[in-house]
Amino acid sequence: RTFASPIATSFTMIARGAASRLAVPCLSLAAAASMGASHLAVDAATAAFSPAGRAGPQHRRTGRRDRFGARASSAATAAVASDEEDALCTRADVAESMRLESLAQMDRLGEYLAPSGTGNAAGGDVPPLPLPLLLRTREETASYVRDNFDAVLFDCDGVVYRGADVVPGAPEALRGLMDAGLDVLFVTNNAGSSRAELRDKLAKLTGLGDALTERQMVGSAFGAARYLQKALLGGRTDGAPAGATGGRRMNVHVIGAEGLCDEVRSAGFAVTGGPSPRGEPHSMSRDELASYPFAEGGPDGVVDAVVVGLDNEFSYRKLCVANVLLQRNPRALFVATNEDAYDLVGADARHLPGNGALVKALEHSSGRRAVCVGKPSAVLADLIAEDHGLDPGRTLMVGDRLDTDVRFGLDGGMKSALVLTGCTTAERVAELARGGITRVEVEEEPLPTVVFPHMGMMGL
Repeated sequence: RTFASPIATSFTMIARGAASRLAVPCLSLAAAASMGASHLAVDAATAAFSPAGRAGPQHRRTGRRDRFGARASSAATAAVASDEEDALCTRADVAESMRLESLAQMDRLGEYLAPSGTGNAAGGDVPPLPLPLLLRTREETASYVRDNFDAVLFDCDGVVYRGADVVPGAPEALRGLMDAGLDVLFVTNNAGSSRAELRDKLAKLTGLGDALTERQMVGSAFGAARYLQKALLGGRTDGAPAGATGGRRMNVHVIGAEGLCDEVRSAGFAVTGGPSPRGEPHSMSRDELASYPFAEGGPDGVVDAVVVGLDNEFSYRKLCVANVLLQRNPRALFVATNEDAYDLVGADARHLPGNGALVKALEHSSGRRAVCVGKPSAVLADLIAEDHGLDPGRTLMVGDRLDTDVRFGLDGGMKSALVLTGCTTAERVAELARGGITRVEVEEEPLPTVVFPHMGMMGL
């Protein structure tokens, strides 16, 4: 990305002086802050780097994004980081940048929410909301967790890690919480990974290895499988006989990745659909649909459920097949792993359609409404409480999004914590806290119980 202004040029020089490869877009901003750069210079540089960087009402109900409008990835930052900087940077630089930036966000939030900065803004239909508790140090954060909770649920991307980089102090905090006897679970809307795949990823990123188990992984793919198991099999988990009813193995048609298919199979169901076979066309003509055999229904032509998760190979053909399966099987369950509208990718915050776009297409063509089992659905909260025996009043949900993580926790009767290493900014929290907003905004983006800079501060 080309920087034209003098401040942007200074920002680039500061970035080079920090000897960092910008593994996440905020790395140079944090480095600049650590070198004593003013808020004005940092904020101006932020605006130059990504005009869409500040989260606002227009970004509600979207998928994963980071503070500066781009997923944390080396590819997104290669346009502004030289090869020399890339070679000099280490993972320690990245972690330190996340730590410094989250602390800077926390400082700004404290300033925004100071008594002189509060007050109802004009034009809203709700008064200022109760302010979240701001925890600024590791000691008070760890004490708050230790004294109030028996279980902690973590979102993953933007909380435990960002892109390929672990959040500073996250491994130590997780180990400390588990060693202290707290029940630690990881709750993500990513339906592309099975529990085993998510466990392997977290074990590798955090270095915790076998200390993490599949039991702790609660992805939306697993949530969909458990919901189907409960709804169609009466909650049976013994698999005797797995997925069978009246001599017939119950059949689920999947739009989504192999990780979702694996979870549904593990719950005892026969699975059709999933990843596209090599060479399968993406189109379907009227004549082909009229003569299509619909082998997905098996010998008796019955499909008991259709599940939709994010599918990067989604096509008109898949839409046609799933639509007619729902038409032919009006009693079949229609389940969505999540309803995220879109992801924001690239330095200019391009919209990458999320699973919600796929779900809405099938809802519109079938005339059916899907049951959502991902965050912030109460369905998922109930399943977690049942499977793990959690007391919601003694459970903390930690996330980086207001519309999914915080809302999920509060709607499920839990306390919620917002960390500032992901998509929600201090500015957005302050905007909501001051009032001057609509009731719809409050419902979709509720304020958390507490805010602290990053999850590494939870270490007991």
